[in-house]
Amino acid sequence: MVHKRVVDALETADPKFKHWRTRFKTAAGAFEQGELTETRALMFRALAEAEGLDDRSFAVPASNLGIAIINMQQGNLKEAKEYFDKGLNAAKGQPDRASEELYAAGLRFRAMLHEREGALTEAENCLRESVSVLQNLSTDSAVQLAYSLSDLSFILVRLDQIEEASLLIRSAMEILLATVGTEDPTFDWAKMIFQVCHVGKDEELLMETFEMSATKWQYKVGAKHPNLIRALSVYAAALKKRGHTERLKELKENFSGLLSF
Repeated sequence: MVHKRVVDALETADPKFKHWRTRFKTAAGAFEQGELTETRALMFRALAEAEGLDDRSFAVPASNLGIAIINMQQGNLKEAKEYFDKGLNAAKGQPDRASEELYAAGLRFRAMLHEREGALTEAENCLRESVSVLQNLSTDSAVQLAYSLSDLSFILVRLDQIEEASLLIRSAMEILLATVGTEDPTFDWAKMIFQVCHVGKDEELLMETFEMSATKWQYKVGAKHPNLIRALSVYAAALKKRGHTERLKELKENFSGLLSF
């Protein structure tokens, strides 16, 4: 079975663990809808619940990583780093496959924090380690591998390593097609990166391609989806840097409330 969420990696018959997993997945769903206050409350409840589980060696670091992610999204970067350290240090080196997958997924989100701080090389290093871990796991981890490949491609595009990014995003899309399918939002994220990779040096075409993809994606996933906001923020920063003031103004109008500058 190919699963989607990393918390499905651990197989157990423990009803208490299953209850914790349901709470965690509810929090993840709220996060994807941009409901950050609700996500935060659910994640802290999940952590409290995880402390009492037999499988706490998996559930506690997973909860800590969840709290790290919500802190990152809310701009609490110092607190995010602390919880990332707790989660990653606890998951790293565990002998079971589920913890290895958890560690790899945690690295992917830790890379996002580096990205927010402008440390793209550090983000690249985290993602390369994540990909390496996942490539050594079973096909049950294929979806997580596709996620990490997509994010690594996104960083490589920004580092102007287009040739490698193009190869990796093709691999990610092949995995997603074979697992979650084209209706899943993660496929749209990969498709957007793929299109950017193949536009070439035509800046006008690149901008048109991105904005068209982002508009379609917004209708599909909702305005508050974290990856949509992430892509728009990077694009807006690029427009600002290049002095495209009118285009930036239009972007803010088209995606009202999603951009902070």
